[in-house]
Amino acid sequence: MNCDPVRCGWYLSIFCEYTKAYVRCFPLLAMAVSLMVATRMVLNHRIYYQLLKHDLLISFDKSNHASEDPLFRLLLWCFANAFPHFIINIWLAHREAFHLVKLGDLASSAQKLMAANVLHDAHQVAVFYFVPAIVFLLFLFSSYDTEALLLPLSKFFEDDFEASRTALKRVRFMRESDVAARVQKGLQLQGDGATVVDAFRELADAAATDAPAVLARTSRLQRADKQGREEARLRVTWTMWPARLLLDPRLSDKDTVIFRCLWHAFLAVIGLLMLVVFYCLSCQLLKDFGDVWSGQLPDLAGILVELGHFGIAAYLCLMLFRHSLVNEALR
Repeated sequence: MNCDPVRCGWYLSIFCEYTKAYVRCFPLLAMAVSLMVATRMVLNHRIYYQLLKHDLLISFDKSNHASEDPLFRLLLWCFANAFPHFIINIWLAHREAFHLVKLGDLASSAQKLMAANVLHDAHQVAVFYFVPAIVFLLFLFSSYDTEALLLPLSKFFEDDFEASRTALKRVRFMRESDVAARVQKGLQLQGDGATVVDAFRELADAAATDAPAVLARTSRLQRADKQGREEARLRVTWTMWPARLLLDPRLSDKDTVIFRCLWHAFLAVIGLLMLVVFYCLSCQLLKDFGDVWSGQLPDLAGILVELGHFGIAAYLCLMLFRHSLVNEALR
């Protein structure tokens, strides 16, 4: 949409540029956040099944919910700020038709709006922007429930019931926050020939219990003490703690080495997609800076929004690659 001050006035032009920047940046930010969430899902699934193979069952924290994640809230903020731009666009394009609308005669008013293609434009906006955005947000919201996406324990009984029941009797239970805190503190693995078995044995000694009831009671007692720190963290980045364990260069067993290689290939693909995000944001910033230089001052509002999104994407990229880079530096 053209946000020319001559067409829509100075103040409306600034608001138009502000909302237009959100329209452009929302898909790019959504891509960056989606990559973070996809990475988290891979790590959580990997750590869950690896622990289960070694008779350990982890309970993921319920605090890792979309409604409590600042990144998800930020996406909702961007989506909400993009919405007024389309209203402004439709109103300015069909200003004369709206002046003919009479609230007391809805049938006649609807015919006039249809004749002016107002409803057609609104339908186009809904189909090509809002419906895909809403579907994306719903899928992203559902992806935060890690345990809902895991394989039910009943599946382990299908092939060999007796062996699975015997294995489950040996299972010990752990809480995610306890395991994450222990991993972030650093595991005391000895020598270069350590394996994932050694790492999980240390975790079990530090954080595992034989009784789920004790685990739940301990969780309630410690929740108040940790709530402040939990709320201060970004949920998406905090729940990437399994990378520090699974990518630990001191682990030399075959499965861990293979996972590290696959993980690096996965990061390479994500890195290319993040470069696309930065390229699109950079091109738009350069264009808007050129517009401001030529005298289109309302574009400053869009530049501020785009710089904010660029900074957020850079922070997410840093958090995404930091775990792997730190682990490689330990070699």
